[in-house]
Amino acid sequence: MIIESEKEIIVQFLGKHPSRVIIPVLNEKGVLNKNGLPYSPKIIQNILNGITENITVEKEILDIVETKKNLKNHKKQVLSK
Repeated sequence: MIIESEKEIIVQFLGKHPSRVIIPVLNEKGVLNKNGLPYSPKIIQNILNGITENITVEKEILDIVETKKNLKNHKKQVLSK
């Protein structure tokens, strides 16, 4: 379950509309809901707000944030030289 402080960090890296970043990645990886359909923005919002728990989607969100964080750090190192 995502808690408020974690959501703030996620929004910091993915922007104010994180579902716009998350859904395409889930679709690309073939992560679908229990009905075999892509996740809707509302469901992603519920997961981010801690209303719904979904370990698979939460792991993917953390992977996306980690990738963005690593890219940001890499840019900082390369461009500060």
